[in-house]
Amino acid sequence: MRHSIIKPTLVLVLVCVVVTSALAFTNSLTKDTIDERLRLEAENARKEVLSSANDFKALDGILDAVGKNESLMHVKEVFKAYSSGTPAGYVFFVLVKGYGGDMSLTVGINSEGEISGVSMGENNETPGLGSKANEEPFKSQLVNIRPEEKLKVVKANKSKPEEIDAISGATITSKAVVTGVQSALDMWDELKNREVE
Repeated sequence: MRHSIIKPTLVLVLVCVVVTSALAFTNSLTKDTIDERLRLEAENARKEVLSSANDFKALDGILDAVGKNESLMHVKEVFKAYSSGTPAGYVFFVLVKGYGGDMSLTVGINSEGEISGVSMGENNETPGLGSKANEEPFKSQLVNIRPEEKLKVVKANKSKPEEIDAISGATITSKAVVTGVQSALDMWDELKNREVE
């Protein structure tokens, strides 16, 4: 009986080793390609949300400098944008919780504090509902405005530019996007205040 268990166990272990080795080898071959693709996607998102810029410099350490400020906690990366060497604004990579889990947003804010673009990246929002947050009827409410007050999601009767109409059936997603954009605006304010000092 003992011999009948050893042989299948050894075969199973050998198969696992071969498959694991094949996966590791495939990963080593494709890792650089995947990293390059992700870098290009991020660069294209930055260009999409602040199209006037042609160069982006990551601001390392800025997130540590702002400390535990609640309103900035969603901002994960900050890039200063330049147009032919002249500052054009900032681009923010933001991570918020939507209905389906984490949602990544790229938000552009020009030098005047106007939202120049919003792009939704990886997300697990409901197709046909939450995914509408990346479509123009919703995104256009956020673009080309310079909010004087905090952004706010409303279900009807929008009366100010800072009020954003929620997507019908996707209020949680709408609030998540608006929270992310507001975090980017708060970080923009923080950066502008630091420039003055």
